[in-house]
Amino acid sequence: MWGWLKTLLGLGPKVPRISPKEAQEKLKAGALMIDVRTPLERKLVKIPGTQGLPLAELARRWESLPKDRPIICQCESGSRSQQAAEFLASKGFEVYNLAGGLSAWQAAGLPVKKGDLQR
Repeated sequence: MWGWLKTLLGLGPKVPRISPKEAQEKLKAGALMIDVRTPLERKLVKIPGTQGLPLAELARRWESLPKDRPIICQCESGSRSQQAAEFLASKGFEVYNLAGGLSAWQAAGLPVKKGDLQR
């Protein structure tokens, strides 16, 4: 509830924001990217190789994440993933936030996998 206020006041853990190209390099070096969007959002479009872990489930499932490799948090625009990254940083993970999220990833011309949901 107070997460947004802590962020506004600069009281939360400092999490580096990285560009899509920097994220791609970290992925090649063995980092894990988690997508904190909802399952429905992931069905529409996702970054190949990402692991889905919705923000709403993170507090219950964070212990299943590996501590021996960097984690990049990703959402649509970078807001939810910032919350996730700050939470994971407070648990001792090496974590980064994908600046601009999936939108920035697509704008950079990086690969995405589109779903087949009927609209």
